[in-house]
Amino acid sequence: MPVQNLVENLIWTIRNRQPNKRSINQITMGVLFLQLMNCMDRLESDTRGERKLIISVLSYIEEHYRDGELSELASQLHYDFYWLSKEIKKRTGKTYTELVQAKRLSLAAYLLTATGKSVMDIAMEVGYDNISYFHRIFQKKYGMTPRKYRVSGKIPG
Repeated sequence: MPVQNLVENLIWTIRNRQPNKRSINQITMGVLFLQLMNCMDRLESDTRGERKLIISVLSYIEEHYRDGELSELASQLHYDFYWLSKEIKKRTGKTYTELVQAKRLSLAAYLLTATGKSVMDIAMEVGYDNISYFHRIFQKKYGMTPRKYRVSGKIPG
């Protein structure tokens, strides 16, 4: 953390009335400025690629949450399947499957409160063919069954 150290040195020099503090602070500020510029350059180049990749992944999930496969996405983006899987986890903190599941469950929660569709129809609509699995993961995420969630009138958020 060179930036943090430089700022701490500046503060220490100012508070402790060091001899030659003006020239020490000028040099420290110059080095601090160079460190910040270096950080910005790295951040901008990393962020553009990271942002583009994550937007592509999330857009794909938004459009294909019911049946989209990571292998298909990797092929579309021209990335290796395993590399893409690791990058998604590294950049979002979640696996592709966890991102898809979060999308499906939030949509299911919305549909439970906004429509009169049956729980089975909602589960199928969001991409779950196994209703008992849907019940299990819904309850794990929201702390109640889909039916209780609907009755409680909670608004997903």
